[in-house]
Amino acid sequence: MEIHHIFPQPVYMSKLERELTKDELNAMDKFRPTGRLTKTRQHLTRQSKEHYVLDAKELKNLKEDLNKIVVDYFEKVVCTSNSIFPHITQSWFNYTESKQHLHRHSHPNSFVSGVFYPAADKKSDKIVFFKEGYERIKLEYKKYNLYNSSSWTFPVETGNVILFPSHLIHGVNTKKGTNLRVSLAFNVFFKGYVGSSIDLTEWVLE
Repeated sequence: MEIHHIFPQPVYMSKLERELTKDELNAMDKFRPTGRLTKTRQHLTRQSKEHYVLDAKELKNLKEDLNKIVVDYFEKVVCTSNSIFPHITQSWFNYTESKQHLHRHSHPNSFVSGVFYPAADKKSDKIVFFKEGYERIKLEYKKYNLYNSSSWTFPVETGNVILFPSHLIHGVNTKKGTNLRVSLAFNVFFKGYVGSSIDLTEWVLE
């Protein structure tokens, strides 16, 4: 008997192989929203008001390091022969405290999305991915696997970088632990030549 895995969804795991500088840590704090939350929002993750944080001069080197990881994803996962050049578009910080969560969502108008964790504790911090689509028949399972699971959880820690197709639904369950979890989320698109002129599928992205 053989079971073949077809059409899997990639979740690429990497790590920033250096410590953040003092300027980078200060920028992370600078973008953190201030002020008290209303009762209706006190259980929600707080987000930076700036949505292009990696354009800040203090984070220039971090953006370059993350771009290198993005290029590695394209080389190992996408494996295209088209002349395309991926680049980070929007980027923002998420700040999650105890008992807060981040709703299920995906990232439209993006090809690949990523999350870098400047501060996270593997014992209590996780990212969860959810299967899309309507479940035609609802069964109870004695054991979960790649085929019957409706969600998949990955623990995360400081320095982790995760890349995944932007259409994948993901979120953060109610946070346990007392540490402040900080994540830098970003979207990726590309420039260059897509498709084939012979097949009449060419698309030039400038």
